[in-house]
Amino acid sequence: MAESASKPLKTNDRPEPQCAAFYLALRLFVAFCITRFVLCYVVATSSYLLFQSPPMSFKFELDRLADYSTADVVNEIQRVADLLGVAPLKKRDFEKESKVHSSTVIRRFGSWRAGLEAAGRGHLYGGRSMTDKMRAQKGRGLSDDDLLTELRRVAQVLDRSDLTIDDINNYSVVGKGIFRKRFGTTRIAMVRAGLTVRPQNRRYTDDECFENLFEIWRHYGRRPSFSEINRSPSKVGGEAYIRRFSTWMKAQAAFVERVNAEPDSTPGPIVAPSSREVSSGENSPRPIDSIRDERRDISLGLRFRVLSRDRFKCVLCGDHPARNPDCDLHVDHITPWSKSGKTEFINLRTLCAKCNVGRGNRYDVDDQFVVQTPIL
Repeated sequence: MAESASKPLKTNDRPEPQCAAFYLALRLFVAFCITRFVLCYVVATSSYLLFQSPPMSFKFELDRLADYSTADVVNEIQRVADLLGVAPLKKRDFEKESKVHSSTVIRRFGSWRAGLEAAGRGHLYGGRSMTDKMRAQKGRGLSDDDLLTELRRVAQVLDRSDLTIDDINNYSVVGKGIFRKRFGTTRIAMVRAGLTVRPQNRRYTDDECFENLFEIWRHYGRRPSFSEINRSPSKVGGEAYIRRFSTWMKAQAAFVERVNAEPDSTPGPIVAPSSREVSSGENSPRPIDSIRDERRDISLGLRFRVLSRDRFKCVLCGDHPARNPDCDLHVDHITPWSKSGKTEFINLRTLCAKCNVGRGNRYDVDDQFVVQTPIL
């Protein structure tokens, strides 16, 4: 009896089933309250930002200076030199960060070294860079007839009867400078070689220049360079932009100003829907309640803003000209115009030719969720 009395009684350390169920229910209730509070806070904050914040503006800025004054060029040289902090400062490194091309510095000050010295960075000059063509100097040993034969050879390689300066620099064994020294201009050299010379001095309107610049911008999926505006598929040469706007960058600045000035919808004359648009089916006439107050055609600025918002990519398959040169991008109505879809920014999207051709006026409900968020 004594031994049994001295032993401690065994107790069950685990809680009763009723207590475990109570604590579990309590924890679930607390988690539910916290989750609900967080969701309410997120919804309230989003609603406040949506209705209280000013409307988003969709504008563009150039990565180049619009006006090249001497003071602006000097300030840009100083900015890039201080940003890179390397010596020597080479032209190719300068061009990666600068809003001014190195050729502009050379034309303004006479040489790259003089430009650095004008900016107070003369100690960053590392000497003249030499290309393989400059080292070889093959043009010195060629006669005039040999140079003309070289032009014909380049034309035969490219299978074209007309050449550009870039064609000569990229495919000829001699540079463009030797043709200018021997014949005065490359144009005269091409005439003597029997090649076709492109007509000059045609006067283009602002709309023609902007439309061409838009097509080239869409073709490359980015801002084109001056050399690219002189290549196919461009129909307006760079000299035409310079004659009209004085510089290439001012031409691009005028284009961006035109794009930003156009509204997010395309206004136009009031037109009534045609008989084809009135009926959406054989026996289901659609009431004529929409006397249209906008045009179906999409303005240049609106097309450009839609393409830029979608990063110059097809929103369905992701194809783009930078990856596939044969990719042709279209700006398409999400809700078809024939079904009362408006020509406005939120109802437009970018499609490649393969995704757009054959779509007609079909409309899928999920299409409205394809448009990406604008990049500001």
